[in-house]
Order: sequence, then structure tokens, then C-alpha cells
Amino acid sequence: MKKIYQLIVFTTLLTTVVSCTDTNTVVNLGEKPIVEAYLAPGHRVSMKVYTEIPYAETSEGVSEPINGLSIKITGSNGKVFILKSEGNGVYTSADNELIQEPPVKYKMEFDYKGRTISAETDIPEKPVGMAISTNEISRSQVNLSSGGFPGGGGGGFGGFDNTPIELSWSNPDNVYHFIALENTETEPVQIIIPPSGSEFPTIRFRISNEPVLGTHSNIQPQSLEYFGNYDVILYRINPDYSALYQSSGTTTQNLSTPPSSITNGLGIFTGINADTLKLLVKKN
Repeated sequence: MKKIYQLIVFTTLLTTVVSCTDTNTVVNLGEKPIVEAYLAPGHRVSMKVYTEIPYAETSEGVSEPINGLSIKITGSNGKVFILKSEGNGVYTSADNELIQEPPVKYKMEFDYKGRTISAETDIPEKPVGMAISTNEISRSQVNLSSGGFPGGGGGGFGGFDNTPIELSWSNPDNVYHFIALENTETEPVQIIIPPSGSEFPTIRFRISNEPVLGTHSNIQPQSLEYFGNYDVILYRINPDYSALYQSSGTTTQNLSTPPSSITNGLGIFTGINADTLKLLVKKN
């Protein structure tokens, strides 16, 4: 498992934060903090806290980071983390305060606007039996820099073999998983060179599927944007993350009434675990 917190880059939950139509009669609209934390074994705690945007048809407000909170996380193993405010709404545990391997449960709490904000989560077991159909594929580079569309044949745009790469794993407990890919090259080379004067977004970490309850998933070779080495990461997740993801279709940036297990708050506080295999994309 490598750079597991890169997950947050793709699922940046509510940092552009959404309006909320919650009609809670105890907590006024706009007064619920937005929490975002993914707890991974062997890693420090990293948690973000932002303000909620109250629902209004003409609202042009933005979510703001909340700094200066006193946040405590307590493990069922007796370990207590007092998070440090790093600014910009980010809170972290000390370098030597790491999330433990399962089985362990963590409870988070802090005070905000006179109320206690809290949540609990379990750290899931590491994925089991992860396998990949191949550790190496070849792609042809496509150069659009001079304009037009290159010709060629053989098997489609961007390469000669678009056979899906198959991922599989064991799932006797029927729990949620999803696949992500990260290009690990220091200076990755693009498979498709954009037209002169333009550029493609730099996306070195990509979620390849939505959370699933099954035992397999496919990676489409034509979806890979760079040559070189990739980490293929299988995440095992808790149901609360899947519910949040599915409530918004394919993104977590357009939620209107997001599900949340945060008491007196919104967002997510959840445990994750992962296993990693390697994939090499060679240039034809």
C-alpha cells in the first residue's frame, strides 16, 4: 500500500462544499461543520474541517476552513490522539501517532458552536487475494501536436491492444472495494500528446471504478494517460463511504443532501485499508 491518502485527491468530498438542505431543528442551517477524514493503518491521522454552506437558490458563498479546534481521536486500544491544527482546516496527529491495524475502532470528537461533533469508525481488514491478469502492457504514443487526427490501425486509438486488464480479489464477507491507479514516475510521459498550444489535465491518480460488492473489476488500457510504472491499489472501504459516493452518482462534489454518520455535522470519518500490485505501461 503506497500513498493511501492520495485517495483524498480524487474524492475531495466537500472542500468545494455543497449547499445542504438539511432541516435539522436542533442545528441551524449553515452551522454544521464538514468533516473529511480517511483513517489508514500505518499512517498519521489527517482530517479536514470546513464550514457548511446553507441552502439558498441565490447563494454564492463558499466553504471556509475551520481552524483552531481541539480535536480528539480515541482508539478502542486506549490510544488517544490530540490533533494539531496545521492551518487551512487541516488537522494531523504527531509523526509517531499512527493508525493501528485492525481490529480497532476510532472515535472522533470536538466542540463547535456549543455542540459536540462526533463520529466512530472501524478500520477494515486488508483486502485478500488480490490478483492482476498481467503486470505489463504496451501502448502506441499518439501525437496530436501538429493538428489533425493520426491514422493507423490495429486496435483503436492510443494503442494496438485494448484488452481489459482484469483485477480480482476474495470477498467472502461481501464488503465494498474499489480500484485506483497511480502513475509513480517522477517525470511521466504522456501517451497522447495534445495539439500544439493546448494541454491535457495532469491526472496521475485515477479511480477506475465505483465501490462494488463483487470480486473483480477491469481496467481499460485506453484510460491510462502515461507510460511507465503504476501502483494498482485495491481499497477495502466501509459502507458509509460507498453510501456517500453513490448518493451523488459518480462524484462527491455535487451533493445536496449528503448522507453522513457525523453527529451534529456532515461529511465523512471512515476507515480504509488497501493492497497494491504493479503495472508497467511500455511504449511500442
